[in-house]
Amino acid sequence: MSQLGKFTITFIVLILVLEFAGIPTAASSVLSDFGITLNDNSDILTADLESSSFFSYIFGSNLGILLTISTVGAAIIGFFARSYDTSLVVLPLIVFLGGLLAGTSWSVISYVNLIGASWLTKIVSIIFIGLGVGFIWACVDNFRTGT
Repeated sequence: MSQLGKFTITFIVLILVLEFAGIPTAASSVLSDFGITLNDNSDILTADLESSSFFSYIFGSNLGILLTISTVGAAIIGFFARSYDTSLVVLPLIVFLGGLLAGTSWSVISYVNLIGASWLTKIVSIIFIGLGVGFIWACVDNFRTGT
């Protein structure tokens, strides 16, 4: 597994652990888009993908039909052409995950600031800055080598 894959899994697990621990993260809106709602104790109240805004956006409108047809068309063209760059598929996911990490970092640092422990704010900042630098390094390495 590439370094970028390891960072991706680490970030997703870290963000979900923080979210389920009750610390506000940037994943709250993403979870609600997928139909997952949490209560104040971080217990899952509902998990209904078919009634979520994400599902209705993708499959419930004319845009959903167009998106489905274009995806199938792109898959057919890619099957016959076999000369596509995989980074075009990975790049939007990486940008989304980077934004999610930045939003989560800011949310956690703000939350720790509200507690009033300035020394803890510095430690959390160092952890997230280190993870962010490692993620950027892994992205550069991934796109430089193409793996």
